[in-house]
Amino acid sequence: MSKIKQCLSLLGLILAGCSSYASERVSLTLHGYNYTNRYIDSYSINGQGGGNLFLSTSTSGGGGSVCCGSWWTNSRLPIKVKVKWVGDSCEYKSMTSTGEVFYSIRNFWKEAEALITTPPPADARYLEAHIYEDGHVEAAITNTYSPPRLILPFDKKTHSRTGEAYVAPMCTAAQLIDPNAYPELTDRQLKNAGVNP
Repeated sequence: MSKIKQCLSLLGLILAGCSSYASERVSLTLHGYNYTNRYIDSYSINGQGGGNLFLSTSTSGGGGSVCCGSWWTNSRLPIKVKVKWVGDSCEYKSMTSTGEVFYSIRNFWKEAEALITTPPPADARYLEAHIYEDGHVEAAITNTYSPPRLILPFDKKTHSRTGEAYVAPMCTAAQLIDPNAYPELTDRQLKNAGVNP
């Protein structure tokens, strides 16, 4: 009988030790920062949509907070995250079946990986993505909103860095068939734009 008690006691110690390594999932609010030269129509972190991002100012990252990203408490550093965003756009002409002409925007996506190298705080609440003009991204897990990492020029009237509002150029034939573009165009839309699919 004592052998059984010893085995049960040993099993209890093993299970207690294992429970200390159990991972707890923490929901984090996504928060983006836009250091590029144009409005970002959409971005995501690890596939979770974060909404749109206006240009960061001296006091604002550029977007609202969106639920939810995830983090596991036993994650080892560095923590890798993938950020995807609309990095460019162009305008194309379409025609309805009645002959009415209208213009639409075609978005082009970029993506980059970022490494979180700083240990997250015990009361972690936010998963931040800082998107830079050169295409690199930095990420962090924080317990409060971080101030913008770059203070760049911002013209309130035009919502741009240069003082001139951004106008999407007309799409080229190559841009209309680019697989990274969204939304995908129908064959009819491509033909109307002068591209033979």
